[in-house]
Amino acid sequence: PWLSRSFPGAVCTLSSAEVQLRRRNVSGLKKKSNRTSRTRTSAKNTQRGRVRRLIPSVLTIGVALLIVAGIGLLPAKTWLNQRESIANAQADLDRVNSEIAELENQLELLETDEEIERTARENFDLVYPGEESYRILPAPESSSSD
Repeated sequence: PWLSRSFPGAVCTLSSAEVQLRRRNVSGLKKKSNRTSRTRTSAKNTQRGRVRRLIPSVLTIGVALLIVAGIGLLPAKTWLNQRESIANAQADLDRVNSEIAELENQLELLETDEEIERTARENFDLVYPGEESYRILPAPESSSSD
């Protein structure tokens, strides 16, 4: 029919089966173009699906990294605090060791005969036989009422 419209006087010799076949081909062409758009759409959907599947994985990895970082930071903080405590304890130990050294020096000095004699004379008023001990008292305070 379309041939007779385009060319007046032309006879169309297509059977109804051929017409239907042509219609199917034309609709098939449309379907192919739909398939192409469907393919493009499905490719986009596939990409979106991949992204959607990656989001939970990425989030899980992120959370796992945060947990590992948290677990790693706590011992690091404790380690730094322990280093500070060790440094303080070392300073205290050095101070105590120097006091011990001073006391040992005093002990060595106190064990000598001269130091024993000096301490006995000053603190206990001890004297050798034949010596006399005198104590000088401070002058009495003058009263301000004079």
